[in-house]
Amino acid sequence: MQLQITTDYAIRIVCYLAKHQNQLLTAREMSDQLGITYAYFIKVVSRIRQAGFIKSVQGSAGGYFLAKDAADITLYDIIEAMEGQIHINRCLENGRCCSRFAADKQVCQVHNFLESLQDNLITALKSKNICDI
Repeated sequence: MQLQITTDYAIRIVCYLAKHQNQLLTAREMSDQLGITYAYFIKVVSRIRQAGFIKSVQGSAGGYFLAKDAADITLYDIIEAMEGQIHINRCLENGRCCSRFAADKQVCQVHNFLESLQDNLITALKSKNICDI
């Protein structure tokens, strides 16, 4: 599993806002500080805002701030909002079964291992909030 660059930037933006929690930060300032092009930054913050993690204030004195307490936002929350549910293999997607045993509706040993690995990954991501980073 590899995170999309958009998701990586979303995590960085939310972390940056968490470190400056009591401030209203401009898009230009954050894009410069985080090394993200301004145009791409605007696309990412739009998605983060739609997901409910941040809010914006319009106007010349406007900017962005966290919509929730940083302690209430986990890495899993951001990744899921940006990429959807985490599945490290297609056989683990909802309603899917192991293609090796499709006729019997059984699963192979690899499926069981990957399912355990995926569960551990999700648990770890849910246990890390933005304050922990």
